[in-house]
Formats: sequence, C-alpha cells, structure tokens
Amino acid sequence: MYKPGDHVFYPKGGVFVIEKECDKTIAGRNLHFYDLVSCDGKTKISIPTDNVERVGVRRLVSESELQHCVESWTADQKISKLHHKNRKSRFELMRQSGNFTDMGTVVVTIHHLINKTKATFEEKRMYDQIRKRLVDEIEIVKDLATDQADSYLQQVLDEAITRKAPKCETESDEGQPVEETEEVFS
Repeated sequence: MYKPGDHVFYPKGGVFVIEKECDKTIAGRNLHFYDLVSCDGKTKISIPTDNVERVGVRRLVSESELQHCVESWTADQKISKLHHKNRKSRFELMRQSGNFTDMGTVVVTIHHLINKTKATFEEKRMYDQIRKRLVDEIEIVKDLATDQADSYLQQVLDEAITRKAPKCETESDEGQPVEETEEVFS
C-alpha cells in the first residue's frame, strides 16, 4: 500500500514520512509495521499495516484535489450558530476524521468565528493545530516553503469566509425541505 519515503497524513499527528517497513513480534505474534516519522522529526510512531485504514492514515491529497477542496471551502453556518460546547464536539469529530475537506471546513468556520470575535480559547487552539497540519500538507503537495504555504492558506481562508455555501435545491433558507408544487398558468 505505502512504501518507505511516502508522505502520509495521520489524523492524530499530521503529516508523516514512512521511514521503513519492518516485522515485530508482539505478544508472540509476528506483525508487519510501518515506522513513521513526523516531518519535523520530533515524533516517531509504528502502525501495524493491518490497522492503517482503521486509524485513518491516508495519502496526501493531490494538487488537483487540493485546489478543488480549497475552492469549495466555506464556513459552516449551522455549526457556527451552535453553543460553543456543541461546536467543539462537532469540530473534534471532523478533525479526527483526517479528511482534508473536513479539516478545511473546521478551520474556515473557526476563522470566521475569530473574525467575528466569537471563537473560544479552545476553538482557537484547535484552529492553530489543524491549520499547522494543513500547512504541512500544502507545503508538500505544492512544493512550497513553510511560510509560503502559510501565506497561501491565509489567503484561502480569507477568501473562504466571504464565499457563500451552495444551497441544496431541495432545501429552503432554514434548511427545511421545500414542497414541490406545480404552477398552473391560465
């Protein structure tokens, strides 16, 4: 699935490089592992190859996927209207998914709350953490220096909070289903 030298995203830690594959005996069982090291070299983890999908390890997005994602990010108005404790639990679930689009939605929504001075301390902390992970991924995917990737993400976030979320054709402004009616002209 992966090979040494591949960059992967691990939801609990961000961007890692697969350092090597190895076999280890644990509790009398032989298991095959990926040894991963974080991009900054500070964190090393081993994940059994059989558990990679379960823990959410994924390939980095491609450049075209990245472009598509950042162009579609918008602040989630439904989440931003929730009580801060409910927002935090929603944000945490989206962060833990490791999904690039979900993490983008969290960061854009918190960016929106920060600009309205309605973000809590915990949300700002989560914002910084997810933003760092997104910058790390953008840096590798777009082959940019860290400060360039950060500037790129800042521009994307500033544009995203002004973007309107696309409306579903079968929902009203309040998110309620719209009854379909036929108009008869005489």
